[in-house]
Amino acid sequence: MQIPEKLIPNHHYKRLEEISMFLKNWRINEGMTQPDFSKIAEIHTNSVYNLEHQKNITLLTLLNCIDATGMTLAQFFEGME
Repeated sequence: MQIPEKLIPNHHYKRLEEISMFLKNWRINEGMTQPDFSKIAEIHTNSVYNLEHQKNITLLTLLNCIDATGMTLAQFFEGME
């Protein structure tokens, strides 16, 4: 028996979308490819793709990506709802 995937509540989906777009825009503005960013974030390139497309990611992957930007958590989430 296959377990159905969890549905993400709409308010959480919007938050994930904002976070993923912020990281993607930051990466592009820094002139980095997904493989470039994956190296500094110390994650697999597929994880960068999954993050940018709001696929299932872990909290550790997200924290590695935030660390790779050089921002604190407060700076990263400033202005996000």
